[in-house]
Amino acid sequence: MRSLCFALALTLISAASYAAPAGDQASQSFSPGSTRTVSGTRIGHYEDGPVPVDLSVRPVAANVPDGSGGYTVISGSGTSAGAFTIPNVPVGFYLLRLGSFYVWTRNSVVDADFHWDFRSTGVMADSNSTMTFDLTHLRAWRSTDFFEVVCPNNAAFDLFPGTVGETTFTGTFPYIGNLSDASLGDQYYMFQLMTQKVKGYSFTALGRYIAPPKFTQQQGSDTAIDGRLRTIAQTGKFEANVNGADLAAQTMAANPKAVMTDTTILLDVYPGTMAKGFGTSTPDLVAYNFGTGEPFITTNGDLGQILYGNPFPPAKWPLFASYSYAAATTYVAPGATNGAPITSLVLDYNPTLPTSQSPMTPLVGVVQNPSINGRNFFQDRIGVGSIPLLKWSAPSVGTATFYEVQVYELTNDGAGNTVINLIFRLRTQNTSLRIPPGRLTTGLGYVFVIRPYYVPGLNFVKTPFMSGPTSALADVLSGMMQP
Repeated sequence: MRSLCFALALTLISAASYAAPAGDQASQSFSPGSTRTVSGTRIGHYEDGPVPVDLSVRPVAANVPDGSGGYTVISGSGTSAGAFTIPNVPVGFYLLRLGSFYVWTRNSVVDADFHWDFRSTGVMADSNSTMTFDLTHLRAWRSTDFFEVVCPNNAAFDLFPGTVGETTFTGTFPYIGNLSDASLGDQYYMFQLMTQKVKGYSFTALGRYIAPPKFTQQQGSDTAIDGRLRTIAQTGKFEANVNGADLAAQTMAANPKAVMTDTTILLDVYPGTMAKGFGTSTPDLVAYNFGTGEPFITTNGDLGQILYGNPFPPAKWPLFASYSYAAATTYVAPGATNGAPITSLVLDYNPTLPTSQSPMTPLVGVVQNPSINGRNFFQDRIGVGSIPLLKWSAPSVGTATFYEVQVYELTNDGAGNTVINLIFRLRTQNTSLRIPPGRLTTGLGYVFVIRPYYVPGLNFVKTPFMSGPTSALADVLSGMMQP
């Protein structure tokens, strides 16, 4: 699996369990005489143990609706141990800020913890780090094959190109990923995903494999990987029953200017339990198409069975399927001449595999009727103000467990190029959200992404930044907005 879209998950209160009411939460009123101290934690739970987020260097605040369409900001404080307190917060709902993350809640004690299934001490390799392969017993390479390298313990993942017709995998390649450390348990898995044609589509499936001895990498060094690939009998069967037209329809609903860029279908194995969600890089047993220019899957239908090999013990490495349909919408920042894209996704991770009777289909669709200050969400606008109100209706496909609003900032780099940065995220169970004060700057451009999440079994009120074994999302992107 190429990335941790969830979350990282991919991803992203406790004492009371209340459901948020519908409507514009920023217009709710409160009784100034009834206050409490809000407290809680933001701690990451990794394979090597808990790691607190240092809240002593991040803004901590409660944005409380003032009853007039705005917020009263009540500042709090945090510690390096991941704990925080905010005094004198009126009873009722408020928008909690912890650094660049916000959540709409009414809890007095907030569990803002999150979970990842890799070690916390990963160090990204620099641009001079390489891998040199000298591997034999490759099946004669086809142009649509992949050579995959993955290490769940440090969340490393990479794909390397082969040479058509070759039966050895050799050469020196740039290494992109976290550095391996044998002393910390990093085990790498490497395999050839071999092409199978089904109804005109070039699926790939695991067929040759090696798990080299654990190794340690240094920055700027070359790592030699030698050995003989082992043949893995392709006795597994994956039913490629995909409602591609339905997935494509949700993908293209992201924005009127969206252009489809990828349709990926995967069967993966997970290193342990997915009870707390998808939280690391994982080996692909079946993969289509990794953005290689193969035809998009945009029709509904059962393409048939893909045969695959699985060297991983099924009791410890359960299977899950995933779809990831992507589109790009291009934006030009104020004052710039060259645009840049923002990618929107329709994506899921699901331990329930497709069958001949049950296809892969959208588990949740895009939100309906999005608006900004009551006006068209997709049209570029100037003068939306510093605290615009976003509203939407629930998806027509599936059910949203919660919604996340992502805010991208668009700037001109001075040479006419658009630079896009994700600056903060907000989570709510409501179908409206007012942007908090002090985050939007006059003269810059902004794009708002509204992303419904479907995570069955998640108690969002209690743990709004946790996930579950089944997760799905679908994006809509606004036009470019200026305050």
